[in-house]
Amino acid sequence: MQSVRTRFAAVVAAVLLCLTGVVLAVQSETTTASAQNPSGGIAHMFPGRVNLQPTGSGSWVNTPLRVFLPRPGTYILDADVRGRLAGDGQDRLLASIQARLWDATDGAVVPRSERLVTHMNIPPLSGVVAKQSTAPISERITVTEPTVIRLQVRRVNSIGETIRADIFSDGSGRTSLRYQRV
Repeated sequence: MQSVRTRFAAVVAAVLLCLTGVVLAVQSETTTASAQNPSGGIAHMFPGRVNLQPTGSGSWVNTPLRVFLPRPGTYILDADVRGRLAGDGQDRLLASIQARLWDATDGAVVPRSERLVTHMNIPPLSGVVAKQSTAPISERITVTEPTVIRLQVRRVNSIGETIRADIFSDGSGRTSLRYQRV
């Protein structure tokens, strides 16, 4: 009888140990998912920049910034997008940086999410000219499955050429993307 009790106690201890490990693993995955939970969250673009100069004018570029909407429902999406344009000042420059939210799960633009981040219309001057600005995006979306929302941006040179076009995030201003389930 003693060996049955010992075996039973060992099995119970093993099961409890396994369950504890599973709970710890689940908690670990949850806490490392940054500041996101089922009802809301925020993601920041790490300090650095997305350089738009190497891409063709008008080409949409995926940024590393994205959020995961964990379940079906209606969400409010909010983004702050910080951009910078520069020209050499020798020639006329008409250029802009535009942003939008992209539903990466469905492969479609989040309706009405397109924004003008920054715009320059500069006559020929003498020396480099630059402009920075931050644009907000606030939209509502209803999804039928877990969904990834990504920030996309593009540089558009209508007249002249930019010498710098960036989306960036640092201590002077952050590029971020938030969601809240409603």
